[in-house]
Amino acid sequence: MDIFVEQLVKKNREAKDYLIIAGIVLAGLLLIMASTLVPFIAVFVFAGVCVGEYYLITALNLEYEYSVTNGEITIDKIINKRSRKRIISMDAHTIEFMGRYDPQEHSGKNYAARIIVAESGDWKDAWCFSGNHPKKGNVLVVFNPNEKVLAAIKPFLPRQVAVHAFSRH
Repeated sequence: MDIFVEQLVKKNREAKDYLIIAGIVLAGLLLIMASTLVPFIAVFVFAGVCVGEYYLITALNLEYEYSVTNGEITIDKIINKRSRKRIISMDAHTIEFMGRYDPQEHSGKNYAARIIVAESGDWKDAWCFSGNHPKKGNVLVVFNPNEKVLAAIKPFLPRQVAVHAFSRH
């Protein structure tokens, strides 16, 4: 029987995102003010800045889609519901560690990539897994799966990893 489960998680805006938005707006205002020195192009610059700011600010509206298909964990990033980018795809059989995410536990470890696809930086309900990805090397993935996603991953994990991950859960 095939197993397919997916979950959509909206990334919450953090202080860093609001600083980026303020920087975009400020840069746009400076560009518009500078364009008033040449009046005949000011209208075109104003229109271009408005469109550019719209696309840059809405690009901060992120969602992550976690899907598990017969042990293949795939995580995509959806940008403002207009484009999708594959972040990682990994076979659950190759996972070496899985459990609740504790930042202190992983701070001293050396990973080739740390992939944060969680809804916020408070790590309240965050889980993580690590393993050797064929292209990225040793990766740590931090995410917020619901019970259905966890249940879909569990049967495909190596036995020791599953025991460690779900014995405390």
